Amino acid sequence: MLDFQSNDYNFPIDTQPVFTQDGEVIPDHKCIIRTDTGKAMGLHGSRYKAIPHDDVVNSILDSVKASDLSSDYDLTVDVMEDGRKLRGEILFKDLVQEPAVGDYVQFRVSFFNSYDGSWSFSQRANGLRLWCLNGCTTADTIANSRFKHTASLNVDGSAAKIITGAEMFMNKAEEWQHFMKVRINSDQVEQFFRSTICKVTTKQKQVTKTNEKQLENLISGWQEESATLGHNKWALYNCLTSWATHTQDLRAPEVARYNREAMISSAMNHNLWNTMNTENVL
Repeated sequence: MLDFQSNDYNFPIDTQPVFTQDGEVIPDHKCIIRTDTGKAMGLHGSRYKAIPHDDVVNSILDSVKASDLSSDYDLTVDVMEDGRKLRGEILFKDLVQEPAVGDYVQFRVSFFNSYDGSWSFSQRANGLRLWCLNGCTTADTIANSRFKHTASLNVDGSAAKIITGAEMFMNKAEEWQHFMKVRINSDQVEQFFRSTICKVTTKQKQVTKTNEKQLENLISGWQEESATLGHNKWALYNCLTSWATHTQDLRAPEVARYNREAMISSAMNHNLWNTMNTENVL
């Protein structure tokens, strides 16, 4: 049974031409309008094709049904910025891993859409750690899909990605258990943060700097996680996922969460993350 939550994602939209101040039509441009409020959702080129939020939700549900993985799941859908962005999640109650005793992770499919062009229609297959409600971001792009707003929805392709993601998820417990055995120290963690999440490159001079405030917050998170889980890669992983998941106090929490999850996925492909696997394994 679905635990369906919605904050009005199914609203009408229309495409209108764009005019100059003199009333002349600007060629090769169009604007997406929310017709119930009259608010502009986004300005786009002529090839852009708006994918209605309602079509996205229905497509994902059809994909889950076509995957035939499970019928025991909860669906949540939220929109933000007057409806310009949508984020939804499907949490499968009966697809569960237990990398450590009492530490449960459920399989999850997240999906996104936007009318302002900031988010493509996409889906991500990962997990949700129930003990602290951390999203288990993965660096495995094979479990993710991204669709251009110039093409039609592909239910079969989406279902195939969900099946692949579930198969990968069911094999993740071994990898997470390995994380628990990889001993790391605070110096390694700080170097990793400086080289990935906290690395800032200025556009003008191409000078690499460090976001010191972000570094301080992440080190604090590492200290909290390692105090409970030990000085290992599992603690670092949960530090990262906690930082990405808990954004509710920020000005745009869903945007921050979206961006942070992408940053973590990229960081997990960095050589410093990978070399930890071969050093100080218990």
